[in-house]
Parts: sequence; structure tokens; C-alpha cells
Amino acid sequence: MARWFAFGLLPLLLLLSFVFTPSNVYACTCAEPPTPKKALEQAEAVFAGTVTAVNSAEYGHEVQFQVNTTWKGVSQSQVLVATGSGDGDCGIAFQAGNDYLVYAHPDTYYSESGGLATNICTRTALLSDASGDLLAIGPGTPVTAYPPPLENSQPSDFWEKQENVWIIGLLVSIAAVFIAYLSYVKRKGQ
Repeated sequence: MARWFAFGLLPLLLLLSFVFTPSNVYACTCAEPPTPKKALEQAEAVFAGTVTAVNSAEYGHEVQFQVNTTWKGVSQSQVLVATGSGDGDCGIAFQAGNDYLVYAHPDTYYSESGGLATNICTRTALLSDASGDLLAIGPGTPVTAYPPPLENSQPSDFWEKQENVWIIGLLVSIAAVFIAYLSYVKRKGQ
């Protein structure tokens, strides 16, 4: 009976191994990346920036950058770029506090909101590893961060407008006449 069990169990296990095979797994494969100049030409945005936050998203991560230098497509000091989670979806494992040279394209996969995305198939790299790219694409344009306006603050353009000069002059004149009148009344009363 033990022989029958061993000979019967073996074919059954073999049959089950064909039934319960793993599903297809797709790994990230990339073509040879283009030259830095070609990558600059093909990208929607190219910039150098510091990662300030990495947040989980539905299909990967959203990475917040403080932009330091721009070559193309970014003019603001803060930008959000989507990437995969790195589990075979070509995502980049960005680390907060590190500086990167980012080649970004329109996001058609990682988020529903669109925007920009990058992955390991682009030339995106740590800035310290991108010296060859920086030499090829040139110096770029520095981006200066303007502090956000204070809440409930009034614009300072009142004093800058030429048409407001006459209002200021009129108020100063009225104050001078009023002071002169008070001085006259005080002297007359003595």
C-alpha cells in the first residue's frame, strides 16, 4: 500500500505543479538610454533638485523636489514628480535630502492626475553621479525660491503706484493746515 501511495502521490503532485504555476511577472527592461543632449531634447522637463518628501501614491511614489537649476519645462521652485515603487515597475528609490538630476516625461502610468514622471529608463540620477550629463547639457538656469506670501497681508504695491502720490501729498497738506490752524487758535487764545 505504501508503494501505491508513493506512486499515486507523485503523479498527483506533478499534475498540481502544472495547475498552480506562478503567473507571468513583468520586470522592468530598458533600452539603451539616449545621450544627455538627446534625453534633454526628448524630456518634458529637466531639472536638478533636492528631494524634500517621498509619499506613497496609488501606483508608486510622489516625490516633492526643491528645484535648484532648470534646463527645460520647470520654472517654479517646487515640483512634484511621480515614479514607481521600484518593484519591477521601473521606479526610482528617491531618498529625501539627496540631490538629483531629473529627466521627466508626461505621467501616463503612475498617477491619475497626470503631471510629470520619471523612472530608471531615463537618465535621472544622483547629481553626484551625473557629471557627464551636466557637462553635456550645460549649466542650466538657477531657480530662486520666493517665500510664500503671508496670509492676510496687503500687497505693498500701494506705495509703488504713481497715482497714489497725490493722495499722500493731499493728506500731508491737510495735516499741515490742521496743525497750523491749531497753532493759530492756541496763540490767539493767550
